[in-house]
Amino acid sequence: MKVHTEGSSPSRPQSNAIFRVLDKLLVGKKSSDSAQYSEKWRQDFSIRPTWCDADMALQQINRGMATGNRVALYARSFLQSLLFHLGSFVQRWAWTVIVIGIGTYLTCTFGLQHVHIETDIVKLWVSQGGRLDEELHFLSRIQQEANKVVVRTKRLAENISIGALDPSKAIRPVNQAPPSAPHTLELPKENGLGGGFQVVIQTPEVKGMNVLTKDALLKHVEIMNEISKFSVEMYGENWTLADICFKPPAPNFPQGPLTTLVSTLLDRIIPCIWITPIDCFWEGSKPLGPSPPLNLGPDIQGFINSLPKGNVTWKNLNPTSVLGEVGVLFDLGTIGNFFERAGIGAAYLDRWCIDPLDEECPSTAPNAFDRCSALKKFLAWNSARPMDEQVHLEAEVQPVVDSNAPNDGSEVVSQLFGRKKRETGRIGANSTKTTDADDYYAYDDDADYAAFLNGTKHGKEERNDNICDLYGRSLLRWMNANEGRWGEFLTQKEMPLYPDYGEIMTGGCKGFAKKTMKWPEDLIIGGVKRRNHKLLSAEAFQSVFLVSSGHDIYLRFKDAKPGIKPNLDVRAWDPYMAHEVVTAWQRNFTRKLYDHPWNKKKEVRQVHPLASTSIADMLEEFSQFKFFIIFVGYLLMFIYAGWSQLKWDGYWFAVDSCVGLGILGVLLVTYASISGLGLSTWFGIEFNAATTQIVPFLTLGLGVDDMFLLLHNYNDLLHTVKEKEIGILMKETGMSIVITSTNNIIAFMAGTLLPIPALRSFCSQSAILLTFNLFAIMVIYPAFIAVDLRRRRAGRRDMGCCCMGSASEKKKLGAETMEINSRRVVADVSLPPHVYPQPPPPLMHPPMGKHPNNEKREDLQWYTLRGFLRYYYIPLLRLSSTKATILVACSSMFLFGCVGLYQSTLGLELSDVLPEGTAPSAFLRAREEYFSFYPMFAVLKGPNIDYPNEQEVIEQYRLDIAKSDFVIKVDGRPSEEYWLSLMRTWLRSLEVHLDAAIRDGKIDIKSGEIKLGQKLTDEAKIARRLLCSYGNIYNCTGRIGKVRLVDGNGRINPDGFYNYITGWYNVDNMMYYVSQASFFPNPPPWALTKEETLVPPAAPLAYSQIPFYLTNLVDTPIIVKMIKEIRAICERYTEIGLPNFPIGIAFTFWEQYLHLSWHLFLAICTIAASVFLVISILIFNPWAAFMVMVIVVSMTIELAGFMGIAGVKLNPVSAVTLITAVGIGVEFTAHVVLAFLTSLGTKDERMAACMDHMFVPVIHGGLSTLLGIVMLAFSEFEFVVKYFFIVMSALIIIGLINGLALLPVLLSLIGPPCEIRPINGMNYLPVPPPLNSGSYSSGGKCNDEGFRNRVGGAFVEMQVSGGTKKGANEDYSFHDSLSTINEENENIITRSSSSPVPLSVGIAPNGSTLTTHSSSLQCGAGSMTVGVITPQRSTSPLLTSDSQEDISTNVKFTSPGIRM
Repeated sequence: MKVHTEGSSPSRPQSNAIFRVLDKLLVGKKSSDSAQYSEKWRQDFSIRPTWCDADMALQQINRGMATGNRVALYARSFLQSLLFHLGSFVQRWAWTVIVIGIGTYLTCTFGLQHVHIETDIVKLWVSQGGRLDEELHFLSRIQQEANKVVVRTKRLAENISIGALDPSKAIRPVNQAPPSAPHTLELPKENGLGGGFQVVIQTPEVKGMNVLTKDALLKHVEIMNEISKFSVEMYGENWTLADICFKPPAPNFPQGPLTTLVSTLLDRIIPCIWITPIDCFWEGSKPLGPSPPLNLGPDIQGFINSLPKGNVTWKNLNPTSVLGEVGVLFDLGTIGNFFERAGIGAAYLDRWCIDPLDEECPSTAPNAFDRCSALKKFLAWNSARPMDEQVHLEAEVQPVVDSNAPNDGSEVVSQLFGRKKRETGRIGANSTKTTDADDYYAYDDDADYAAFLNGTKHGKEERNDNICDLYGRSLLRWMNANEGRWGEFLTQKEMPLYPDYGEIMTGGCKGFAKKTMKWPEDLIIGGVKRRNHKLLSAEAFQSVFLVSSGHDIYLRFKDAKPGIKPNLDVRAWDPYMAHEVVTAWQRNFTRKLYDHPWNKKKEVRQVHPLASTSIADMLEEFSQFKFFIIFVGYLLMFIYAGWSQLKWDGYWFAVDSCVGLGILGVLLVTYASISGLGLSTWFGIEFNAATTQIVPFLTLGLGVDDMFLLLHNYNDLLHTVKEKEIGILMKETGMSIVITSTNNIIAFMAGTLLPIPALRSFCSQSAILLTFNLFAIMVIYPAFIAVDLRRRRAGRRDMGCCCMGSASEKKKLGAETMEINSRRVVADVSLPPHVYPQPPPPLMHPPMGKHPNNEKREDLQWYTLRGFLRYYYIPLLRLSSTKATILVACSSMFLFGCVGLYQSTLGLELSDVLPEGTAPSAFLRAREEYFSFYPMFAVLKGPNIDYPNEQEVIEQYRLDIAKSDFVIKVDGRPSEEYWLSLMRTWLRSLEVHLDAAIRDGKIDIKSGEIKLGQKLTDEAKIARRLLCSYGNIYNCTGRIGKVRLVDGNGRINPDGFYNYITGWYNVDNMMYYVSQASFFPNPPPWALTKEETLVPPAAPLAYSQIPFYLTNLVDTPIIVKMIKEIRAICERYTEIGLPNFPIGIAFTFWEQYLHLSWHLFLAICTIAASVFLVISILIFNPWAAFMVMVIVVSMTIELAGFMGIAGVKLNPVSAVTLITAVGIGVEFTAHVVLAFLTSLGTKDERMAACMDHMFVPVIHGGLSTLLGIVMLAFSEFEFVVKYFFIVMSALIIIGLINGLALLPVLLSLIGPPCEIRPINGMNYLPVPPPLNSGSYSSGGKCNDEGFRNRVGGAFVEMQVSGGTKKGANEDYSFHDSLSTINEENENIITRSSSSPVPLSVGIAPNGSTLTTHSSSLQCGAGSMTVGVITPQRSTSPLLTSDSQEDISTNVKFTSPGIRM
């Protein structure tokens, strides 16, 4: 025989050096000796040669029996060799592997003691290191940098000689306030959920009911009152809202004897900042306090007539009137200027009363009701009625006030008039009778004062018989209860007048400072209906109040007077304790409103609170592991795993049952998952709700898939070999496990491309857990199988080690063992090492007329999964009509997927993230339904901004943002003033006083000095100081009257810009906090004194912000549109030299959607490419890898379409599911494609064979994954049910349809060729002879001429001659004519597979069969084994000769005979 490659001379050596090296390394290994395998395994090999053993397949190629993809088979042989050695090692050292593996995993579990469950939704949502994260932490970052610079400078100063450096000029750390610096409040920052903002939403009892009514508004007043009285007991003190709320500091007063005292009193009376709809009415004053009320006593009230008599609260305080009186007595500095600019006026006393019958409604209200006049008419009407019909009013006696009791004004009186005089006055008062003047001030509470205003006259005689005081309140209560009877004693004009609530509230409300505290309508009223721009109805109210930061509370009480918090240990007081006080109050606030009686009526929540701690607390509560649900889920998996492996024999599990292994596999996957979570904790991956609610079930479902595949093949293990069974099991099954698990891991790793921390943690943890599961299934679980194998060898029942199997099972086991031990192929001559190709040796096949699986087929029942597969599914799948139907149906699914993907919308509502039915979820749903309002800030990033010369650019930047339709505007301008405009207004108000002083000749124009004897107002003095201060220079010469603080165009003088910032910040500090500018660094302290000193310039601002209110943000697409619009403006101004960025809740949570589509596309492309590369590398077949990739991408599109049609919005959570769907989809496709590649026959036959081999494992894998995630349906998080359970269930169904219907059809039509093809073109490849059989001698030669055949790229030439030859010993005969080889179906040649000596057979020229019992034929000095040429018939269990396609042989004959 001569062999040469195509295109070369026949004499040229044809051995490829690389192939020879690979043959030596990878072919002919001991593990691939056919003598070790049973007849059943040989039958499986003949059908799926490369699946069973790539080494043997290469041996057959080398023997000239077949051709194929050598590169793929070399790679497969290498991997199978590794897997075989792994399995053999595990089997040999089973208990050692188990102990070491379990111990290693146990070590990882210790990481769980460091578990931290992240509940900060901002940290869960905002990507670290991204643009948004940099913006949210910009302020804290520059503060830290500033601290580092100051520390370094301070250290440098300390190292320099004191004589060379003036210590007084040493730089002070920015966080260290100077001794004289006033306490500066820290404005609460938004963290995406409002930060320091606490919110209360009130909704009606019945959806759609109008809340613009007296009852609904009074309900809101009651709620606000309750909130103001909420308190917590901590550190020995009682803490109320007034202690922790954010409120502006008291205005600065000129230095004087009463400065400190008056400032303290003002600190008490300055209210918390409330943003509430009841601010439209007088009742808005009720929650403001102060609590307890301020009682200045009769002495103070005696000489300040405008002060309310009795308790002073915002309900009866007229600040402007009081200021006017006090200003006559004391120098109040610029307070009057501030009151005028702020628009404080009469505060709440000039506003409408919601209920004019409220006994405290002031007489100055537009709809005040004169109850004394009404009482007179009522008494007259009532007395005219019969006695039995008269109304009886209850008299109320007013308590007498002790005028000598301590009060808040005692210290003021003491400082004004002297303590001795005060005490004398008290003694005199106690020794004399009460006078009319004393009685005048003896009011116990505000109601008495209101009664006085409503008609009580002066004088002892009038007071004693004042019927109005006795019966006035009782009358008001009666009138409230009997509205229909007013007309019986009052005229229409005299009746109480209720306001038009809708008209008053149209456009919003105003706080106590009307010019600066404007609450937009969209912020406080929801679900509105209008007519001619007037409110007709509304469905919800929203109130917002702010609490201070823990640091601010710490500073507020650190140096407080002992009388304020007498039981507080100031020495131990620290910021952490202050923070604990704030959070404790917030939790108490939400808890009490959660349990409010109104929320328990009719099971409808009417009051919805939210604090900055609410969502974190709720996430923490529901992020805990739900052990009961986990237990039930795993119990179901135990039952399924055991049931699927159950075999019953008599009274207990059979010997070959695998129930114990199934349950043990679930336990092992569970243990591996726990260990993986421990390792992820070591890696610093934080837990979140996804970790606790999803990961345990998802990894369980995916982890047990490979377990079922191992058990499926393990059931036939005893029929295969007599030793190293686990090595064979891993060699055959390990490849599929590696492919699917690797792709799953890569899929979850690709999910980390999404810049969402919570999802990155989820994907990272899932990848780690799947890696642990892979190791457990590939190493530890085979060790358990090896232990179980010993049980089965010993004949003991499953899960009953002491119970032996029945007699029939023992007999069956003995027969199997005998069959394996007796299976040997005897040969006389050794095989030369790896010489290829050789002339086709004889083939072996099963006995005539017996199908390899006939016995099994007889035992199958139609109702079993395998019976359904063989009797119904595969025959149906092979029909052309079925194929067409599947193609049409799957094409329709794909088209629907494309349509659904087009219809899908962006969005993830915050309420979906929280458990359904909880109070925070109800709040968020109410907010999403009724309030489309969000605050935002435009942040200016200094310090490189030239603020003095960029004023016009900053103003235009603000106006350009205001042009957006989403920004609330008033008269075409932003509704909120900002720091630059407020500072400009302040400077102009100062200039008015300075100009007046100049006109009056009080200032020397040339020198700028104040003329002797002239007195300026404080405003004029401040204006002069500011004009004389520019930079670090103080010079008044030539500047007064010539330099303007603000020019005619509204431009602030650039020379002194930073000096003016210092002045405004310190003098007009209340307006600074109203502006929400949040300067950093803070301007230096300064106060107006008699000394002519420089107003120090502020440092260039590194941080400042401009407030805006956004509205009409009803859903995600609109919010994304707004973000793009605002971002475009910000980026445009950044490019022209004004660094800035927007910040706010809308940007925090919806910024991710700007690039979500790109990240999703990138991640899907990455995982799809990874699937293609991994499968291509592992099986070296790009065609097959491409088909897998196309199917899984098609599944992903169909899943995305399902989500769009089902209303599951596209967001980062669903994006993760789509990304992982590509990897999980490999579970349904890779097994099938690999089985198809390794089968023999036509495409249709191979499709049937791969279905017969892989249908059941894939079904088990899909069902186990579904069972693993079924408990997600019971999660308290709606987003878990909606975005994981429903979507993953749809993915499993779509995967089964594509993997078990569409893919087989496509494979039968356009599938890749098989990896190996028999040389004769048949669909049956026998096993090679045993490695020690000596089928070919090393020195054997055959002078074969005349026969030439193309074999795998080489040509085989053989000499052929006719006739039947006899061997030398006449003990054998063989055929020398192959003229009838194409008539194999008619000339079937067989031998008994159980025959101890191989038969030599041949075909005579007339077609008769020649048979002898000799085992070899001679060819010169050599010999070769002779078998039979197998019939050309299908080996698929469901195929018959009637359904075969004719395959013409590749052998061509050049002469009538062949000489061998």
